[in-house]
Amino acid sequence: MPLTKHLLADKRLLFIAIIYSCLITVLFFIPSQDLPKTQLLEADKIVHILVYFILVNLWMLYLYVSNDYHFEKKWIPILLLSILLYGIIIEIFQGLFTVSRSADILDVVSNLLGSLLGIFFFKIVKQKLKA
Repeated sequence: MPLTKHLLADKRLLFIAIIYSCLITVLFFIPSQDLPKTQLLEADKIVHILVYFILVNLWMLYLYVSNDYHFEKKWIPILLLSILLYGIIIEIFQGLFTVSRSADILDVVSNLLGSLLGIFFFKIVKQKLKA
């Protein structure tokens, strides 16, 4: 791939990852009465799993592409810890700065589960594409 095309691809992926991260940050602070109502408590946890599954995959894809389609295993704990810390901070801020939302440890667990599923998914897809 030509260098300019490679650099532009990196910037597009970085832009997408940053925009998605900002978007979910905003969405996690929308008052809960403005969100669609569901009868299932588990629906909230499934949303957290899906959101963090996508988040971790976007950042892993960016790291993978920006490093010439090479992914070092040492990045996984750093990325996982960063995203976990991000999720914990969001939950704390929800509890401190919003009226209609509260901090929920089960949301943090769901975030971690989504992140782990995302990492395993990325690794499986990467292996399948290389084969």
